[in-house]
Amino acid sequence: MPWLIARYQPSSLFSLKQGDATSTGAKSLLLPTPFAVRMALLDAAIRTAGVAEGPRAFETIKALRLAVRPPAYAAVSSTFLKVLKPEREAEARGRAMTRTIAFREYVHLAGELAIAFGGPEDGLAAIRPWLMQISYFGKRGGFYQLLALPEYLDLPSDRLPEGFLPFPERIGASRDSFPLGVLQRVDEWGAQMTFNQANIYNRGKGSEIKLDKERLRLNVILPYQLVRAGRGVALYARL
Repeated sequence: MPWLIARYQPSSLFSLKQGDATSTGAKSLLLPTPFAVRMALLDAAIRTAGVAEGPRAFETIKALRLAVRPPAYAAVSSTFLKVLKPEREAEARGRAMTRTIAFREYVHLAGELAIAFGGPEDGLAAIRPWLMQISYFGKRGGFYQLLALPEYLDLPSDRLPEGFLPFPERIGASRDSFPLGVLQRVDEWGAQMTFNQANIYNRGKGSEIKLDKERLRLNVILPYQLVRAGRGVALYARL
């Protein structure tokens, strides 16, 4: 199978909470989710070629296989912040927002994040210029810098590039072994996901994204181990 490998250098702190976290208590995932990677590609396609390219780009991106090689280290810092959130009784209290305390985590990734995309050659050729336009995954503050031009790699059958793991891979997919690592809950595009649902400007009929249909949440194990921890900080090393 042909693969296209893009290597990114994290250039800022990364923070992306899992989908079922609350707004005031949000532990961060260690890596961008497959959902975030695909949405970043779709955003780049639209910014590069226009909205009219969106539906075709969506189908190309949806058909891709993903594999990942995480950075060597991930240092997680936790803190409490003062934030504003909508007031539940706005009219009675005469204010639209209220102040509260929120828990946040920020991840410093040391090393490069490599993402491999598998699929037909024409699909990989289409996404190659879009990969060069990606500057963040997940939240806009989670900046990444492309290190070099994406590289093609042709491997026999369904073999993955060396050092890469399928992303996502369901826990228990292989009964021969149980991988060591850190458990994370990530989002992925479902089989029923359409471009109209991915388009954030579409508010018409059929635009709602339903859990376990258009949006999947999968438990995965990332190849990290906790090597040091203290008050408000934790250091993970890649296995």
